[in-house]
Amino acid sequence: MQSLARWFARLGPTNPMVVRIVEGGSRRRQHMLVRMAYLGLLVGLVVLGLLSGGGLLAERVGLNTLARSGAQLFRWIAYGQVIGVCLLSPLFMAGAIASEQSGKTYNILLTTPLSNLQVVLGSLLGRLFFVLTLLLSGLPLFAVVLVFGGVRVGSVLEAFGVAACTAVLVGSVAVTLSVLRAGGRKAVFVFVIAVAAYLVGAYLLDRMLIREIDTVPYTTWLTAWHPLLVLESSMLTGSYRPPPPEVLSNHSAAAAFLLGRPFAAFAAWTLGLSALLVLGCALMLRRVGQGEWVVVERLKKRLRMDSGERRHAPRVVVGNPVAWREANTRGRLAGAVLARGGFAVLGLGAAVGLTWAHHAGVLPANLPAPATQGGNNPFLTSAQVYHRGLTALLVVEIAVVCLVAIYMSAGCVSREREDGTLDILLTTPLTPRQYVWGKLRGLVRFLSLMIAVPVLTLLGAGVYALVVRKLGGVQGSFTHYDLATGQGFGAGGSVYQDLPLVTPEAGLWLALGLIPFVGLCVGVGITWSLRARTVLGAVLPTVGIVGLVALVMGVCGLTPIGAAPMVGPGINAFSPATNAAVLVNPWAAIAGFGGASAFGRVTLGVAAAVAAGVYWSVVYGLIVGTTKNFDQTVRKLSGAG
Repeated sequence: MQSLARWFARLGPTNPMVVRIVEGGSRRRQHMLVRMAYLGLLVGLVVLGLLSGGGLLAERVGLNTLARSGAQLFRWIAYGQVIGVCLLSPLFMAGAIASEQSGKTYNILLTTPLSNLQVVLGSLLGRLFFVLTLLLSGLPLFAVVLVFGGVRVGSVLEAFGVAACTAVLVGSVAVTLSVLRAGGRKAVFVFVIAVAAYLVGAYLLDRMLIREIDTVPYTTWLTAWHPLLVLESSMLTGSYRPPPPEVLSNHSAAAAFLLGRPFAAFAAWTLGLSALLVLGCALMLRRVGQGEWVVVERLKKRLRMDSGERRHAPRVVVGNPVAWREANTRGRLAGAVLARGGFAVLGLGAAVGLTWAHHAGVLPANLPAPATQGGNNPFLTSAQVYHRGLTALLVVEIAVVCLVAIYMSAGCVSREREDGTLDILLTTPLTPRQYVWGKLRGLVRFLSLMIAVPVLTLLGAGVYALVVRKLGGVQGSFTHYDLATGQGFGAGGSVYQDLPLVTPEAGLWLALGLIPFVGLCVGVGITWSLRARTVLGAVLPTVGIVGLVALVMGVCGLTPIGAAPMVGPGINAFSPATNAAVLVNPWAAIAGFGGASAFGRVTLGVAAAVAAGVYWSVVYGLIVGTTKNFDQTVRKLSGAG
């Protein structure tokens, strides 16, 4: 028994790698600042949440008001925790792994007496320690929220459990990528983007379609596979709860476990998959280092991921050399070609499939009588299902494009500083203006294919609706019921028939607002990439700034859009994701849009143009300021100033 305990201790607490990583990281000022910023953000959210809920500003504070404020606040913080773990944990892993690979520390570890399992678990547990302790540091604040009521203790524990299981899974994937030497930090960035697309797409699919079509207030097949849906099954027990035993009696044991206990099922598959990844890494660790895995080596050579000599035919540089380099050399590798091409094929293919399903009448829909088109009816027509599916697809595509823009721009200068390329470029006749503007132009040009996917998706839907209406087909039109009250169709409402399924100009308005927003992502990324010493130090503030802008403008735009026909769409145009949802079906989103469709459609274009002008002005100011302080910033970070 003692020998077994010592063996487990050597794998975990007394593992030399764990001790080295924890002791070294605990003394760094950057880690302390991250912990302080995280706690400060949680404290601010708690205070603002209670104030906005009316609990502390009202003259008479009611317990029900405080309970509602506490429940809503806890829900948003729990969601933010999980999203932060999914997006930031792999980046912390990638930064640490990249430093080990650049210093050849990983190869040195293979010459030590440490076993394969010690190396893999030490690399995982040492870095998970900081993520898990960061999560636990917010536990006292959740305890304060419990005082006001409205939140179960079990929900708090499940929220931390979901975040911890998610951190273990994404950390295991990051360590697996580092052990396989499969692209290093780039592979981790691709993994983060894929995770973000899955989180957004699966959540919208469940929230906007599956729940609306299946009107029973029970969890779905997607719940146990998605962390945010698992949280909702614990918090929204009235409208989204696991089915009772009598409903699950006709299912198999595995299906009943998956549907009836979503948190346990989520923990089982995430921890089980993490264990398989860790064991697989332990088996192949030294074999990959010795080159015995021929399949992996051949795949890396085929994708040009090996570190050997690379040769290519000379190419002619046109225009700004920095812009040409960013726009052309990034997309030459097979991995980049597959990633961009796969994104375009999948996105446009999904749009074509959705449109065909609507045209053929095979979309799942519950068709009610017109008199029941009122209040909060649970029925969806085929056109409504198409609108929601198209909205979910556009939001996923826009999220992927923006994340790619952020990660590429945030590493464009930091990466060159790390590998010494920036020092070589500074000895050339290139001016700071050519360098910075070249980065912006080149990255936007490189992302043009990905930007075109959501634009073509919406344009194609508009063209389809226009052609089908001209041919006399009913699939290109839909009927909108605008209710003046929530008491049914006959209570002062209006009906608008033969409306275009999607307006033909919606894709143009989306492009007008999306391209400047991507330019903003690139401009902010370049600014922080020049100021930060590492790629991770540039990615974190860039994600925070762009995410805050999109969240604030989206929430501020969607909130008044139903009551302020002019102001709402104008503000909403600053957030491309929520703007896409409005452009798909403005009749359902904007109050009074059906009565002034022509004027409203022009208003959407004007709002997109205003947002484009503001964002391009911000980008211009960022780039001009970065160019002006280029020399001072570079010298300061290089230690010369």
